Amino acid sequence: MKSFFTTSVIAVLFLVSCGQHNTKENVYLEADRIFDQAIEVHDEVMPLMGDIMKLQSALKEKKDNISDEETIQKINESLQNLENAHSLMMDWMRNVTQIPDQSEVDPDASDFISPQEMLKIQEQSLEEVKNVKIAILGSINEANSLMSDL
Repeated sequence: MKSFFTTSVIAVLFLVSCGQHNTKENVYLEADRIFDQAIEVHDEVMPLMGDIMKLQSALKEKKDNISDEETIQKINESLQNLENAHSLMMDWMRNVTQIPDQSEVDPDASDFISPQEMLKIQEQSLEEVKNVKIAILGSINEANSLMSDL
């Protein structure tokens, strides 16, 4: 009877520990999926960075030939919005955190990030890159509209 009890306790502990490992794995998998979504958004708008540069050059050229203060102000605002969108993308790329390979994760390391923290980081990163996309598309549309009015 004592042996049965001991075996049962060991079996329960084993199953609980497997369940925790599986949950940890699932959290990392979810974080990895969200990271992939963020990269997809990045890959969608990154090619537009060249459009931002072209629009900045074109607006600066137009600005040099305009004397109307109101139009110059609109151009300056559009240039600033383009620059802000560009900076947002550069900042996001500099700060993005990739999911570490689980075989290389050391829970005792000083820079260890728990699965829950990694998930939170990836969710925040996805929101940030979505905001970058909105800023890029908005600033390009604004600049194109202004260019067609000039």
